[in-house]
Amino acid sequence: MRPMTTIAAAALIVATGAGATGAALADSVRCPAVAAQQWMPIEKVIERAEALGYSVHETKRSKGCWKVEGYDRNGAEIEIRFDPSSGEVVKPNHWRVRQGW
Repeated sequence: MRPMTTIAAAALIVATGAGATGAALADSVRCPAVAAQQWMPIEKVIERAEALGYSVHETKRSKGCWKVEGYDRNGAEIEIRFDPSSGEVVKPNHWRVRQGW
């Protein structure tokens, strides 16, 4: 293999692996265990998402959270998980808050 071909192949492998890792991290969100009777009603979760400016397409229980799929104000697809008892947005551990915004 020529040196440039080797470098290009290595870059492709790294880029492909990074994409797979990103998808895995997105699915790593889990909510704390909450008894079924303490879950917010689905209507409240939809209201919460709409109050945050999202158009809700589907809402279901997933990995111990309420999972809301829909669209943001710009029409981009979104997937947000809400804590089942508090209704707070659950963020993955790898999200970072940017300073100075």
